Amino acid sequence: MGFLLPTGALAGFVVFWSLCVRIFHIPNYLLPAPEVVVMEMYERRQLLMTSSVTTLKEVLAGFFASIIISVPLAMAIVANRTLERVALPLLVMSQTVPKVAIAPLFVVWLGFGFLPKVAVTFLVAFFPLLIATVTGLKSVETDMLDLVKSMGGTGPQLMWKVRAPNALPHFFTGMKISVCLAVVGAVVGEFVAADKGLGFLVLTSAGDLNGELLYSALVILIGIGVLLYGAVSYLEQVALPWHVSVRTAEESLWQS
Repeated sequence: MGFLLPTGALAGFVVFWSLCVRIFHIPNYLLPAPEVVVMEMYERRQLLMTSSVTTLKEVLAGFFASIIISVPLAMAIVANRTLERVALPLLVMSQTVPKVAIAPLFVVWLGFGFLPKVAVTFLVAFFPLLIATVTGLKSVETDMLDLVKSMGGTGPQLMWKVRAPNALPHFFTGMKISVCLAVVGAVVGEFVAADKGLGFLVLTSAGDLNGELLYSALVILIGIGVLLYGAVSYLEQVALPWHVSVRTAEESLWQS
């Protein structure tokens, strides 16, 4: 029952899209009808499949790199106030630079290939995860920390046995944001320097006024983002069945 409402909303949107194209006689290069997009996806399935695999590899590589780097860095920032005062302003500055502007530098530094796209994806995805993890690690009650210290708990024990479990809900929230931004980062990287991938298809098909292929690539990009978000949400439910956000979602789904 919980899937009926979003499925119905999606179906209603597709019908509305199709009607708008027919009523206003919108040309395909501006907005093709959904059935035209589906037909294009079938006819160009080999190209779209190959491009999807390329983009998905970039997304996953950048996303996992953001996890590997953000979590230890967040722990170091929380454990060391000096590092926090030094590192956080620099990290914030790195996020104010437009990614499209800095992506060509990655091409110069890393070459024309897989690594520049992963670097852009990482740059887009790691900051929300870092901030969410830092927030979670800091949000432990002072009384709990004092209790563990009074029992002889050391700094590493406080981090791994008190702060880290408390930070898990925030960590998964950051992951859900980052995994969606990772898709955006991969596309930005492909816009700047690529000869394959869904972002490359979007760029070239827009230049050729090929609306059918353009919207086919966009639909697949949306699907990748939704699937990855769903995968992270599932991991959250498995890892945190005790958390109020998971229990509330399950109760709402059951009641619907």
